[in-house]
Amino acid sequence: MNDTILTVSDGTQMGAYVARPASSAAHGIIVLQEAFGVNDYIRRMTDRFAAQGYLAIAPELFHRTAPGFEADY
Repeated sequence: MNDTILTVSDGTQMGAYVARPASSAAHGIIVLQEAFGVNDYIRRMTDRFAAQGYLAIAPELFHRTAPGFEADY
């Protein structure tokens, strides 16, 4: 359950929070951030999906304009 860096098709890099289940996953899910970025709530939700057996990833959708952006509610 960690942060990872993905290279996207335009050559830029996008951060993402990845949570893996305890055993191998047959399915995965993408957790989309709200306007507040990949904040603590989004990371907790991603962890909850992993606890249910899914490989879960929350990509930082603002990576081009505000890399690492995170805000509170």
